[in-house]
Amino acid sequence: MNSSFPLTLVACAALLVACAGGSTAPSATDGRPQVQEISILKLDSLQAALPNAILIDVRSDEEWAAGHLAGASYISFDWDHRLDPLKALPEDRPVLVYCEAGGRSGVITEELRILGHPYIVDLIGGMEAWSENDRPVAFDEPVALP
Repeated sequence: MNSSFPLTLVACAALLVACAGGSTAPSATDGRPQVQEISILKLDSLQAALPNAILIDVRSDEEWAAGHLAGASYISFDWDHRLDPLKALPEDRPVLVYCEAGGRSGVITEELRILGHPYIVDLIGGMEAWSENDRPVAFDEPVALP
């Protein structure tokens, strides 16, 4: 694992947060990683800074079919089937999570934090903000999870 990677993620996230007027979640008191919250409208900049990041849509099957972000993987929010794919995500790559408006991505990013994943970004605003800003929507198959 690249030892400068955590510093790069923190610096990138801090810069994007400062420029976007966003916020970060408070520091965890249990020693687990912190979730960065960054506007989904900063996705292009974030992906340029973190080209190996895993982009995950956590909405319903119907929402996915109605359009999603290009290059996204898909993990249904379904309680019974999401824990195994979350546990299997590689810890040496940042995970960018979005949903429709922000509630479900917040739940998933907190689950990833509790699982100990070190690099988590909640793309706040979700597809709702993305669509309201006339950003492009894809209809292809999900990218396979690593």
